[in-house]
Amino acid sequence: MLYAALGVLLLTGFYPLWRAWRANRATTLRQSVGWAGCAWLAWVAAAWVGAAWPGVDMRLSHYVALCLTGCAGAAVLGARRPGAGAWNFVVASLLVVLLWPVAEGLGDPRLNVFNATFLSAALAVGVLNYLPTRTAAAVLPAGAACVVEFCVVLKWIDPAGWDSFALALLAVAPWLGLATRRRRKPATAFDREWLAFRDRFGAVWGLPARDQVNRAAANAGWGVVLEWRGLRTTAGNPAAPHAEALAGLRGVLKRFGPEGSPP
Repeated sequence: MLYAALGVLLLTGFYPLWRAWRANRATTLRQSVGWAGCAWLAWVAAAWVGAAWPGVDMRLSHYVALCLTGCAGAAVLGARRPGAGAWNFVVASLLVVLLWPVAEGLGDPRLNVFNATFLSAALAVGVLNYLPTRTAAAVLPAGAACVVEFCVVLKWIDPAGWDSFALALLAVAPWLGLATRRRRKPATAFDREWLAFRDRFGAVWGLPARDQVNRAAANAGWGVVLEWRGLRTTAGNPAAPHAEALAGLRGVLKRFGPEGSPP
């Protein structure tokens, strides 16, 4: 009964994911959202396996879900034109490598030190990438759930109790992510577009984009500095050209979204 309730709760997570797809379908993140949808489907299936066959060893279904979750985080690393579409082949190759222990164990995941380290690194990529953004509210419970499930797969802890706790954490993560989008928007157009990009693409693309904007601002003498939380006017430049800075930001972000519009 508990796993059935968790399965229903996890099914509701497809609504926030659908909202994420709508918001990013015209950007280079659409492949990443697609991988996230596959991972979420695997978690829903894992919960329903527990509901349909109580007492069955669910390590396989949970391991597959963990592998797809790691792929979703890795997919963001290639979310830039050109090459965003081709990056899917890299992510698919990663999935093959991660699933290799299942083939070796004939359906029973047999992880050695290399396999365990590789999977934990793939999962850590997604968490660390979004940790310094507002999306951290969703990433932290999802990351904690993955740690618990990873320990279950490795047989470090007893799945009784811990497994359902992890699935409950996962179920609330997409809704927490959706809630962060309802916060009050920044006052300036520049900060709205910058923070939207930062929170969607994370630190792996946000930090290089910030550096490019700051180099352009220094060369053009705009009198502004882009910090992680938004644009700041430098001392002695109360009338800095924010319109030029916004145009410069959009020029940097063209590789991530539709040309001529913010991502």
